[in-house]
Amino acid sequence: MHWLTSGGESASLSVVRQAFRDQGGVWRDAPVPGGSAARAAAVNRILGGNPPPVFLFSLGAQLRELSSHGLVVPAPGAGDEWDRVLPPLLARSARHQGRYMAAPLNIHGENWMFYNTALLQQAGLEVPRTWDAFIAVAAKLKSMGKTPIALGGQPWQERLLFNAVLLGVGGRDFYRRVYEALEPDALSSPTMLSVFRTFAMLRPFVDEGSPGRRWNQATSMLMRGDAAFQFMGDWAKGDIKAGGLEPGVQIGCALAPAPDPAYIMVVDAFAFTQPRDAGTAEAQKRFVSVMMDPAVQAGLNQAKGSIPVRTDVPDDGFDTCAKQAMALIRNPQTNLASTGMGLSGGMAGAVDDAISHFWNDPRLTPEQGQELLRKSILAFR
Repeated sequence: MHWLTSGGESASLSVVRQAFRDQGGVWRDAPVPGGSAARAAAVNRILGGNPPPVFLFSLGAQLRELSSHGLVVPAPGAGDEWDRVLPPLLARSARHQGRYMAAPLNIHGENWMFYNTALLQQAGLEVPRTWDAFIAVAAKLKSMGKTPIALGGQPWQERLLFNAVLLGVGGRDFYRRVYEALEPDALSSPTMLSVFRTFAMLRPFVDEGSPGRRWNQATSMLMRGDAAFQFMGDWAKGDIKAGGLEPGVQIGCALAPAPDPAYIMVVDAFAFTQPRDAGTAEAQKRFVSVMMDPAVQAGLNQAKGSIPVRTDVPDDGFDTCAKQAMALIRNPQTNLASTGMGLSGGMAGAVDDAISHFWNDPRLTPEQGQELLRKSILAFR
């Protein structure tokens, strides 16, 4: 059971499917478009007594809750090798009570800035390296009748943009103070106010069709040259490749402007329910073995736009953006958890609501936005 239905996502899953079948496995697909819908459907099936033997989920509080209630079983075949090859932040996030509660599929980075290379060249503009520079570039593009930012108006996409600004204005230590330590002083600080001021300055650079737009529709705007930039996770690269373009060439990629290198990680993982019989148990174990194989990890991540969960996979065959990410995550200091991965489910939802409320109501001042976020986090602290 999974939500891997877009072009790049489907291509990545087919790598795992084919390798599983090559080893004699029988595969029956149960796709549900959209991550939140698929996660809800999986939980409903588990609670309804018809659990999927294998289902895609995201590392974070909701999966830990399933694990704590005994609704999932530890990933079969997980062991000491995983401790050696997985980035430490990922390994900690994937464990519950000392055991791996799921098998990580891939590592995505949330804080990418994709751009249409030809559009910037036509406008005579350089790729911005700071948020001040970005705002100047966006203003120039808008004056030329171009849409600067392709944004899907959904809370999680608005949060991605906000977190890129948060990291870019405050730096990775400030990001950790906000989302890991949940420091009241950080939430009330002048730095956080600067974050909201910068975020508010981006509102005019999004087109009127943004509300409700899916992320891959925004990526299509970028690919067609209807917009210049998209702040999105690197899963967008899978659709860029499926559309016949090369990430790092026609569609450029850079980490969103920030004072120090950092990678906001999102990890998809497959979880497992109690097997009904010995055959299912063996199939679950084979699935994990196939998915964690270095060659399969390379193939599926090249198709999806993500990078392998194993740090020992060579970067041969990966695009220039992925090579940069694979080198970056080997330094644990650069690894940051996304809000969905690091916060409780209620707090993560409250953060999304606060950011979306501020973004979609231009009457709200940066001071009011800061207070919204502060109250949302401290209510769950």
